[in-house]
Amino acid sequence: MKRLFVLTLPVLFIFSLSNDTNAQNSELGVIIGEPTGVSAKFWTSGRSAIDLGVAWSLGDSGNMHLHSDYLWHFWMDSGVAFYTGLGARILFDDDTQLAARIPIGLQFNLARRLSLFFELAPTLPIIPETQSNFDINGGAGLRIRF
Repeated sequence: MKRLFVLTLPVLFIFSLSNDTNAQNSELGVIIGEPTGVSAKFWTSGRSAIDLGVAWSLGDSGNMHLHSDYLWHFWMDSGVAFYTGLGARILFDDDTQLAARIPIGLQFNLARRLSLFFELAPTLPIIPETQSNFDINGGAGLRIRF
């Protein structure tokens, strides 16, 4: 039962997107770092978005990560945004782990349809048990806006 809950969490995030979101408000690209993989962002307004990631650890374990965050953006006149948010990460290993995420980052709009971002995301393990040791994910990425 616990595995079913953990596996359906990303699907629930996708369906929680606002109906006002359209294809012009979606971004798809890559993130390079720890972990490395595919990154997507769905804008719900000019200042908020939901991001999703499917990535793999390049370390010894080679674990698959799924994450999703709700992000708040603080735009500057230069087209640069500082952002922060709240979310969750599922780490698939011998013992699947659910962790809370608090991403912080910068997004640069390089062109009308291209954005560059840098992100750090401290994580706190919750399931199978809450632990006091934080982990940190981070990387740089490039996304194309559709």
